[in-house]
Amino acid sequence: MELLSPAGSREAMRAAVQNGADAVYMGGSAFNARRFASNFSDDDLQEALDYCHIRGAKAYVTLNILTLDKEFSQAAKYAAFLCRAGADAAIIQDIGLAAFLRKEVPDLPLHASTQMGIHSPEGANAAYAMGMERAVLSREAPLCEIEKIRAASPIELEAFAHGALCMSFSGGCLLSSMAGERSGNRGTCAQPCRKLMAIDRAPGKDDYALSLGDLCMIENLAEMEKAGICCIKLEGRMKRAEYVAVITRAYREALDGADKNTIARHKKDMLAMFDRGGGCTGYFYGDGVKTGWIAKSDSSKELIAEAARTYEKDSRRRGVRLKLTMKPGQPAMLDIACGEAFVSVSGELVQQAQKPQSPGRYAEQAIKLGDTPFFAENCETDVDEWAFLPMSAVNALRRDAAERLEQKLLVRRNAKDPEPRSIRNIPAERANITAIVNTAEQARAAFQSGADEVALEPYEYTRAAFIGLGEYRNKAKLLISLPPVIISEEEREKIKKICTSGLVDGAVAANIGQLELIKNLPLKIAGSQMNTANTHTAEAYRNMGFDRVTLSLELTRPQLRDISGEGIAVSIYGRTQLMQLRHCTIKEQRGCQNCKGFAGTMHDEAGRKFPLFNIRQADGCLLRLLNCVPTDITDLYGELPMPEAVQLAFYAESPDMVSERVKAAVAAREGGRVAVEAGATRGHWNRPVD
Repeated sequence: MELLSPAGSREAMRAAVQNGADAVYMGGSAFNARRFASNFSDDDLQEALDYCHIRGAKAYVTLNILTLDKEFSQAAKYAAFLCRAGADAAIIQDIGLAAFLRKEVPDLPLHASTQMGIHSPEGANAAYAMGMERAVLSREAPLCEIEKIRAASPIELEAFAHGALCMSFSGGCLLSSMAGERSGNRGTCAQPCRKLMAIDRAPGKDDYALSLGDLCMIENLAEMEKAGICCIKLEGRMKRAEYVAVITRAYREALDGADKNTIARHKKDMLAMFDRGGGCTGYFYGDGVKTGWIAKSDSSKELIAEAARTYEKDSRRRGVRLKLTMKPGQPAMLDIACGEAFVSVSGELVQQAQKPQSPGRYAEQAIKLGDTPFFAENCETDVDEWAFLPMSAVNALRRDAAERLEQKLLVRRNAKDPEPRSIRNIPAERANITAIVNTAEQARAAFQSGADEVALEPYEYTRAAFIGLGEYRNKAKLLISLPPVIISEEEREKIKKICTSGLVDGAVAANIGQLELIKNLPLKIAGSQMNTANTHTAEAYRNMGFDRVTLSLELTRPQLRDISGEGIAVSIYGRTQLMQLRHCTIKEQRGCQNCKGFAGTMHDEAGRKFPLFNIRQADGCLLRLLNCVPTDITDLYGELPMPEAVQLAFYAESPDMVSERVKAAVAAREGGRVAVEAGATRGHWNRPVD
């Protein structure tokens, strides 16, 4: 397996390479999900890429945030720069950017970021069909499911093996965004999940109900490899270089076959450098995580100094093969090869010796590669015994050969700066009103109040939940709304059977892998969880086969107006799903409560109360953390160019409340003045995310 280490700074990059990383991942000056790391300017990034390649390490660059329309051209040009500079891959979250780059910058390899939420064979195949070479899997994917992904898809699989675990499913967290306009999807997450939180009460001084312990798989690497993972990733671009040195060396030695005592010693050092919960196996063997942890560091000055010494000097060397040729009257020649790279250089004219010379003497001088990043594996000689050359000339020949080999090992490609075309949607003739509901009672209220489409997202996906609503399908459409996370094959099969049963007219998907489950339905909608933040992403989803695309909940009024129109849905009412939790903190603290929808309330230190709603699945519940207040822009309906649909989402609302809000949407569509729900927020209508 490839060992991939974090490089949040130049020093951390050196620490990773010198301690044995096969590859590093780093961010440039923009468009990456760790914008508060030191990161790299363009010149620094070029230098870092060259540093890695000369020493035999790959370098992947993060381009893993959602891109707005006004930034899209700049992001595309930056990707072209990465291609020219020799990045071994760009790590991408934005579907539209990925689709664009695959066509316009074809020589730049692309990896699907964990922010894409890939956790199923269908998701992996969808990423592969887009031209992705590798998928960084969701942290929630267990080894048993990873084995199935490996068997079903040709894409390379990368997985996190060490470091911080996000409480929410990656790409599906809006907690920081809604709380303070700092978005994880834009690289500025403020980590409010690490602050005081408690269930159904005000938090005390030790209540951290959303703060997960860290991952540590150093003792389980063989199982990861057996499951089909080709690359293990270490988290930590925000951490100090000494930390990177310690974890990289630990996993390097573990991969190279270190014994249990050595691994135990390394684990102790890693936890001394940074510890949040003592390390766990995450979701690889089921739900193996716990909440309530805060970070601590007990590293000694000696451990930090020892770690720093591992990368003070450039001690990483690549083996080279040499051949020295010396014939009197001809220029001396030195061939040097490293892997596939080969150079041949000529030096001074070889003189006639006054007495026979020893070829080994010249070979010994030729292999003195000193401060270069190379060591000689062998040196073949074709030296005439009457050939003579001053040792200074041999040294010059060797230096020239090493310098030219370094240049040969650099990666450079041709790539023109692409210019994305402008995409503008035209207004739809009429907007459908789509209500997403949790219960049959809510569904009936929505149908009876004028909704054109009702999408049911029940707490448990069964045929029975949909059968009783068939009477309304002669006037409106009944849809199935899918959860963002469907881990087990058993759960996917349950949902697939509903989609092929004839009970529903369409579906709202929440993940790229779900298109395969709903492909034969008449209406296929990409939901708001699929993070459509620009016109290119909307177009990419439609090209995949979606009939309609719901815009991201993080867009402002001008951004919504730029994209709204035919084939687009806009959310106008509902409590935002802030987090998608595969770990049930209620079950951890109280045991399973057999929840049926509403599961409790999460309280923060500011006194806000966030409802928790569950979806019961074959392998455990998916718990959604909802915003403390609903977002309501129903009264601002007329300020948008006519979308194809407006969406309202309901959870704990009574049927009467559902009826009221659906009727308000109908009235707004007809140009009437409506009132918003008391206490509601405007969301990001006037509050752009950073």
